[in-house]
Amino acid sequence: MAKAAKDTRPIADQATSEAACTYAALILYEDNQDIDSTKLAKIIKASNLRVEPIWTKVFEKALKGKRIGDLLHGSSGSANSGPQAQTTSTPVVAETKKAEPVKEVKKVEEPEEDVDMGGLFD
Repeated sequence: MAKAAKDTRPIADQATSEAACTYAALILYEDNQDIDSTKLAKIIKASNLRVEPIWTKVFEKALKGKRIGDLLHGSSGSANSGPQAQTTSTPVVAETKKAEPVKEVKKVEEPEEDVDMGGLFD
């Protein structure tokens, strides 16, 4: 049997490793596949990158049970989340009301009190 060739590619830095795992996770999401560390590593290897195995495991753990589409579109991404309450009422109300003139409120300045600092600056 022939020995497997040792991978001599340098290990990518942190930012590149995170980006590679992110893109690999998106590829798996688009292909409707479960995201696990072996599939992430396979895609990253095919892209001619080398990352430390911890990164694929971190991404697998972070994305397990999450709906990636929800994460991309801004909701919580939890697989068992129920209907979300509507939170856009404030901007809509602000748009429908007529603009009222802003009244200036004058601030009354109070004199500063001398505070004993315990001889800190003596």
